[in-house]
Amino acid sequence: MTRTGQSSLRHLLHAATALCLSFAAVSTASAADKVIMRINFTPWGMHAQYFGGRAQGFYAQEGIELEIRPPSSGQQNEVFIGSGREQFGVTNADAFVKARGSGIPIVAVMADQPDNPFAVISLKKTGITGPDKLKGARIAWFPANVVGMLDPVLAKGGLTRKDVELVNVARGSEVQMLAAGQVDGLFGYSFGQALTLEMRGFPVNVMPVRDYGVKFYGTVIYTNDALLKSNPDLVKRFVRATMKSLIWAHDNVETAMQEIVKVSPDRDLKLESRKLRMIYDLYNVPDYSERFGRMTDAKWQSSIDILAASGDLPKPPSPKEMYTNAIIDSLDEAKTLAAKIKTPAK
Repeated sequence: MTRTGQSSLRHLLHAATALCLSFAAVSTASAADKVIMRINFTPWGMHAQYFGGRAQGFYAQEGIELEIRPPSSGQQNEVFIGSGREQFGVTNADAFVKARGSGIPIVAVMADQPDNPFAVISLKKTGITGPDKLKGARIAWFPANVVGMLDPVLAKGGLTRKDVELVNVARGSEVQMLAAGQVDGLFGYSFGQALTLEMRGFPVNVMPVRDYGVKFYGTVIYTNDALLKSNPDLVKRFVRATMKSLIWAHDNVETAMQEIVKVSPDRDLKLESRKLRMIYDLYNVPDYSERFGRMTDAKWQSSIDILAASGDLPKPPSPKEMYTNAIIDSLDEAKTLAAKIKTPAK
């Protein structure tokens, strides 16, 4: 064969190789599972790991093309996922219990916040330093709140619900109302409204309900029963990517938070970063001493009982039907993250 022929053959082989690689790339891209995740609020600090992890490529590495959608109204989030129209969600435990109790076929595959973040928050100048100081207090209250979470706090001060006035407010107005003195306190997040008020120059007292014996999950990641049974590999890959995202966000808080600011430009980078660091502090509890995300019958039963006592749960579900630890127990990342959260987030 002439040199010209050999050169042409080499070019042909190179072209064929490039074409094969191109087809392989297209095939790999087309093989990615398209997954929708529905979050529980408009994006803020608590969602940084999902947006940050997606930007870092952790979900793509697991063969997942992730779309993150904002919350819908009512129980539509849980309905979308229970019906299989969407695949995963992060939700507050009370909404999850109510949905499961109403027959929506969803299952928690990982706990996010092991304890609920609710607290009674008041301005320092009001002198409400403990539950006994709440008598006659007007407390800003969202209609979706679980009143049973407030009862143990009141009981510690020798009070009942009759001793306070719950003022129903629209979400977003509670901070302004407290700052203006229109209410004496609000029922909100210890790492949410409390930090916002402090940033605006209003020092606060915070009484987390978990400090008064309330055992109630915070947020959980869930899917539908059918997907867990038919495609456990996808569920495992999704949870593993989420774990990797949490591990990375622990050491890259502000970089992760920049992804939140991109989708929620009204969020303050420094404030939201403080909130996320507080959330990582709350992760460091005995529940997660061995594996991050593990759940127990006992805490689910307590969550169910508090909802039922509030009159918010006509048909209590069984704890065992609500969750599985199988995915968490199969992932080394759950151990890695459990060790990581023993140190402050950076």
